Amino acid sequence: MKFVGIVGSIAEDSYNLKLMKFIAKHYQDLADFEILDIKNVPIFCEDRDITDTEVIQNLKRKIEAADGVIIATPEHNHTITAALKSVLEWLSYKIHPLEEKPVMIVGASYFTQGSSRAQLDLREILEAPGVGAIVMPGNEFLLGNAKEAFDDQGDLMDEGTVNFLTTVMKKFVRWVNVINAMDLIQLADDKKEDEAKADTGASASVTEEEDDSVDTNASASVEESDDEEVDTSASASTTDEQTDDEVDTDAYASVQDDADDNDADTGASASVK
Repeated sequence: MKFVGIVGSIAEDSYNLKLMKFIAKHYQDLADFEILDIKNVPIFCEDRDITDTEVIQNLKRKIEAADGVIIATPEHNHTITAALKSVLEWLSYKIHPLEEKPVMIVGASYFTQGSSRAQLDLREILEAPGVGAIVMPGNEFLLGNAKEAFDDQGDLMDEGTVNFLTTVMKKFVRWVNVINAMDLIQLADDKKEDEAKADTGASASVTEEEDDSVDTNASASVEESDDEEVDTSASASTTDEQTDDEVDTDAYASVQDDADDNDADTGASASVK
C-alpha cells in the first residue's frame, strides 16, 4: 500500500512536519510513505495559471498513484495555512487528483486543543465540489502542546499518544481497503453495464435485419401475387378472345345454312314452275 503525506506548513522547523516524519518512520510496516514538498507552490491565482508546470503536475502524479493521502495541518488564526489552501486550489482548479481519494487528517499545534478548528475547515474544503476527497470520518488526531511532544530524535514521547495514533493509522488502512474494494465493485458494475448495452445494441441490430427480411419476403409475395393476377388476366383475355372467335364461327355457319336453304327453296320453286 502506498501513502503520500502533505504538510500544511512550509516552515523549516515545523511540528507538523515532525509529526508526518514520525508517521512515515513508525508505520512503514503498514504502508510505503512519501512526503510531498509544497514549498515551491505559488499562491493560487487564475491570472497566472501554473497547472501545467512540473511542480503541480508532480503533485498530481504522486497523489493519483497513491492509495491514500495523509494531511498534517497547523492552525493559523483558527484555520489552515495560506500555503495549504493554495495547494488545494491548484489541485481542484483544472485537475482533480484528490477526487474520490481516501484522506486522513492529522495536526499539531502549540496549544491543548491541537488544530481542531483548522481540521474542521480542512474537512469541509476536501469534501467541496471540485476537490471531492473521501475523508475518513471521526478518529481525529489532535496533537496539542507540540513543543513538548517530541524528543531529540523526533519521536513522540507519550505512550498513550502513540497508541492512539497507531489505532487511527490502522483504521485508516482498513478505510482505504474498503474504498478500494468499492472502486473495484463499481468498475465491475460499469463493465457489466457496458456489456449489457453492447448486447442490447447487437440484439436491436439483429431485430432490424429480421424486420428487413420480413419486409423483403412480403414484397416478394406481393410481387408474386401481382404476377399471378397478370397471368390470370392474360388467361382470361385469351379465353374471351377464343370464345368470341367461336361465336363468330357459329354465326357464320348459321348464315351459310340460311343461304343454302334459300337456294334450295328457289330451286324447288323453279322446278315446280
